[in-house]
Amino acid sequence: MDRNKLWMIGSVLVMVIVMVVGVLLGIQPQLAAKAAADEQRKSVAASNASQATVLAQLEKDFEGLDDLKDDLEPLQDSVPNTTEMPAFVKQLGALAERSQVVLTGFTVSDAVPYAPVEVVAAAEDAGETPEPSATGKAPTNGAVDAPLAGVPPVTSAQITAGNFVSLTVTVTVNGSYGDALEFVNGLQTGERLVLVSGVTTTAETVEEGESNVTALITGLVYVLLPDAATEATPAD
Repeated sequence: MDRNKLWMIGSVLVMVIVMVVGVLLGIQPQLAAKAAADEQRKSVAASNASQATVLAQLEKDFEGLDDLKDDLEPLQDSVPNTTEMPAFVKQLGALAERSQVVLTGFTVSDAVPYAPVEVVAAAEDAGETPEPSATGKAPTNGAVDAPLAGVPPVTSAQITAGNFVSLTVTVTVNGSYGDALEFVNGLQTGERLVLVSGVTTTAETVEEGESNVTALITGLVYVLLPDAATEATPAD
């Protein structure tokens, strides 16, 4: 083999080596970087699409925010996040005026934390006749007497002793029997949620043979506190 052929073969080998080294050191890293960039671009595009979906849902929900606020306002008046006793007394005065009775007394107890309703086992299973509550009134802790067997109480895991309390109120009014009943009805259907647990009336005679009654009304009002609250707030 002459020298020219050897040089040709050597040149070809050098060219092949240069190409291989070029691929390994130059082109291959660029290809890998491009592939990584493509994967990152796909990931970002998917994330953007997901966020766009969330944003569209938020925009849709925001359109109904004013309606939700309108629905929430009467609920906050019904069960406020503080005792709001001055406002409640003002409501009682306005209700007494509309009902044509005289508001003669009002007391309120300290707040008591909510206690879940305990379901009593059916007495019929033991051959016994269920007996009514001894008082016939709602307990002062805000829970109600256990329902009859087969009627489970309505409860919520979001209502706890840490965020829900009740206050026992006593209201005394004087007027005709019909006006006193109208006052009680207004009390149960007013802005503030009131659970009337008892009404006692005492008849009395006034001038010209007219008869009035003094009505003693007991009940519960409620306060929904922030979740962080751990103690009941005393009455204002």
